[in-house]
Amino acid sequence: MLKIKLNLIFYTLSYYLIFFLYYSVSIADTLSTLRVGHPTPAVSSADPFARDEGGGLRFAIYDALTWIDSDGQLKPALAKSWTNISPKAWRFELRENVKFSNQVKFNSDSVIKTLKELYNPDVYNPKIIEIGKLASFTKINDLIVEIETINPDPLLPKKLSLLPIIEPSAWDKLGHNNYKRSPVGTGPYILSSWGNNNTNPILTASQGSWRKVKSIKRVDIKVIPDPASRVSALLSGELDIGVSLPSDDIENLKINNFIVKTQPSPNILSIGFRTVRSDQSPLKNSKVRNALNYAVDKKSIVELILNNTTRVAHQPATPNLIGFNSGLDKFNYNPKKAKELLTQAGYSDGFPLKFYVYGGLLPGDSLVFQKMAQDLSSINVITELRQITFPDYVRRLFSGDWGDSDGFSIGWMNHVLWDPQRSFEQFSCAYSAPFYCDEEIMPLINQAKIEMNPNIREKLLQDIVAELHKQGAALWLIEFSRIVAFRDSISIGKFRLDGTMFERIQKKTN
Repeated sequence: MLKIKLNLIFYTLSYYLIFFLYYSVSIADTLSTLRVGHPTPAVSSADPFARDEGGGLRFAIYDALTWIDSDGQLKPALAKSWTNISPKAWRFELRENVKFSNQVKFNSDSVIKTLKELYNPDVYNPKIIEIGKLASFTKINDLIVEIETINPDPLLPKKLSLLPIIEPSAWDKLGHNNYKRSPVGTGPYILSSWGNNNTNPILTASQGSWRKVKSIKRVDIKVIPDPASRVSALLSGELDIGVSLPSDDIENLKINNFIVKTQPSPNILSIGFRTVRSDQSPLKNSKVRNALNYAVDKKSIVELILNNTTRVAHQPATPNLIGFNSGLDKFNYNPKKAKELLTQAGYSDGFPLKFYVYGGLLPGDSLVFQKMAQDLSSINVITELRQITFPDYVRRLFSGDWGDSDGFSIGWMNHVLWDPQRSFEQFSCAYSAPFYCDEEIMPLINQAKIEMNPNIREKLLQDIVAELHKQGAALWLIEFSRIVAFRDSISIGKFRLDGTMFERIQKKTN
C-alpha cells in the first residue's frame, strides 16, 4: 500500500514537473520570438549585390563597412574608422574579432572578395549602380583596406553602407544563386527559412555576432501586402509589430494598447514623368508639369487622408536634408493657375494620362493616388491609374519597360544615403533606365558628384533642387512617413529606415 502511495506521489510530481518545464519553455519561446508584419517580400532573396531591399531583413543578416542611422548620421559598422587620404583615396580600418555566422573570421580578405565579386566582369550586379566604379581596392594588412575611386567621391563611405560583406569561402562553395538563398553574414541573425515565395522568412539569432542580441532569438516575418490586413493581424494577436500601417487606424491601435510611432524620413512620394520617349507627349513641356503640381490638393491629402502624419512636398528635398532650398515657391493648390499654364502650353482642352502605381508600401498611398487622379481630372487631365505588384514594379523600374504609360509612382529615396545625389541621378539622363532627362542640368549634377568641399557641394545641391523645381521634374506629393505599431510589452528603441534593428528589441515580462 505504501509502495502504491509512493508511486502515485512520484507520478504526480513528475506530471507537475513536466508541465512546469513545458510551460516555462513555452513562456521563454514566446518572450524570445518576434512576429513582424511587413508589406513587401525580399524579391531578390538575400542577394548582397541586388538593389531592392524588400523584406527589411538584409541588414539583420549582413553588415556593411558603415551604416546610416535614422537621423542620417554615418556610423561605424565593420569599419571602425575611415580617412580620406587624398581626393580619390580612402583608408578603412576594420573592426577586430568579428566572425561570420559560420564562425569564419572577418578581415580585409572578406572586403576584397566582396568588391571583386561586385565588379566581376562575367556577372552584372545591379549594386554597381549604387557604389559606382572604383579604380582599385587594396589590402594593406588584415585590418586595413584602401579604396581608390576613379573620380573624387565625397559619398563613398555612405555608399559602402549599401554593400553587405560576404564570407569568401562560403561564397566560393555555394555560388551566387545558392548564397543569396542561404546567406552567410556577420549580422545578429541567420536565415532559417524563406517560406512560400519568400513570404514568411524566419530569422534565428547568430551565435557570437558582434551585434549582440538583447532578447529576440527568433524573428518570424510575415509578408502581408494589404495594410488593413496587417492591422487586423495585429489586433487579432498574430503579430507583435506591424510596419507601414494606415494612418486612419492609429487611434484604434492605441485604444487596444499598441504603441504607435510615426517615422519621418527624407524620402518623397511622387509621380515620375516619362519624357524619354519618341512621341510628343504633353509631359515634355515644363508648363504642363508645373500645372499638374498646382492641380493636386496636397494639403487635403495630408490632413484628410494621412491625418497629419506627414508633410506636403514641393521640391525634391526635405527640410532636414542637405540641398533643401528654402527660397523656392510652394506648389500650393491652385487649379486656376494650373488651367492657365495648360492653356499657355497649348493644352486648354486637357489630355489623358496613364500612370502605373504601386499601393501598400506607404500609409494610405492608394488613397493618395486616387485623390491625385481626381484632382487632375478636375482640370480635364483624365488620369488612369494602373495598379501594379511590387515585383513587377521593381522589374519595370530597373529595365525601363513602362509600355504605353506616361509615368509611375516613385520615391525620391534620399534616405538611402541621406543625400539627394542618388535621386538626382535617377531623375536624370544618367540613370541606367532613364525616364526623365534634361541635358542642361547634367553639368551641375556631375559637379556635385565629385565636389569634396562640403560647403561648395551643399550650394550645388541647392542649385540643382531649384532647377528641378523650376522644371516641375516630377509631381511631388508628400514626404514619406512610416507608421509602425507594436505591443506595449515590447521595447523597441530606434529604428533603421532600411529595416528594424531586431537585436535591440526586448519583450517585457508581466
